[in-house]
Amino acid sequence: MSSSTNYSGAFTKERFCGGDGFIVEGILQKHNIHTVFLQAKQTLHDTVLPTRYVAITIEFDNAVKRNWKDGVEIPPKMTRATAITKGYLNKFDRVQATLVDKVNADQLSTAISNGNKNSSLPSNFHDDAIKNLHPNKKNYFEFWADVDKFSHKIFKSGDEVRIKTMGDSIFVDSVVKMDSNNIANFAGDSNLGDSFANNIMKRYDQIESNNKPQPEEEEDDDEWK
Repeated sequence: MSSSTNYSGAFTKERFCGGDGFIVEGILQKHNIHTVFLQAKQTLHDTVLPTRYVAITIEFDNAVKRNWKDGVEIPPKMTRATAITKGYLNKFDRVQATLVDKVNADQLSTAISNGNKNSSLPSNFHDDAIKNLHPNKKNYFEFWADVDKFSHKIFKSGDEVRIKTMGDSIFVDSVVKMDSNNIANFAGDSNLGDSFANNIMKRYDQIESNNKPQPEEEEDDDEWK
């Protein structure tokens, strides 16, 4: 199955791929080849996007903003896990680390739609699909992966996938199937089957637990008799 779009505007990275991007996890619903036929001459000084894609439709599970430092991707921002004093015996309550830049489906839709309030796709990209995508069909999103870089043959409906976007857009920077046969492709992540949120929290918890204040031993009352 294939689909196509006639697009008459600027079809460039500079126009559609600003921002840090997102890491999105979900369940693959379907995929097909989508072709964009450019009707307008593109500017020479901008980077024209590819015109043939694997259009990947997923049911949204969770998403977080990508995090960069000096041009290198690093794990998403987290609050620090802390220990709060409880009582006079130096006992502590644990406050778990949490993701700072987690986004919900509505926030993701707004960010990647390039101003289109009626769909999670930019206007005139694939209007026939709008009725089947968020917000019209809750939690369903379509992302476009360059057909020359990503093989659709390794994916099937029901697969759990993790997608990194090129900036705040529907265009795919990387996509992996979340199973033990594939690299997770997440900065610092080696646990393949879990969600990225759980993986990152586990790592931060391990770091923070080493710095957790140790409770003082209670003194024996017999020593004061």
